[in-house]
Amino acid sequence: MKKILCLILICIFLVGCSNDVSDKSSEPQEEITYTHEDVDATITYIDMRKWFAICPRWQWEISVEYDGLTYEEDGSASGAMNGPSFADSQEGDSVRVRLTNKYVNGELADRFISEIR
Repeated sequence: MKKILCLILICIFLVGCSNDVSDKSSEPQEEITYTHEDVDATITYIDMRKWFAICPRWQWEISVEYDGLTYEEDGSASGAMNGPSFADSQEGDSVRVRLTNKYVNGELADRFISEIR
């Protein structure tokens, strides 16, 4: 009987020592949301190289600008269907990009170009 009583008291003590989660829920949480839109940006720099070795291959460096925002990318691809959308573009041409807006608690916190489409 004493062992059972001790076991119950130990369980009550351990439950009482747990962290109180109600303090964490009373802190205001930031609500972060994102919106995306596709826009036309202008190519400000492009270095595109293409060659054929068993299959078509591309290597590029590109910089685009939209509404004061700049995005730079360098990459490569291989395969007949994997060429970049801007493979035949030149400086001054338009290219489709994904513009991302970050909102914190409903207010615009950041705006950036996330990728070339």
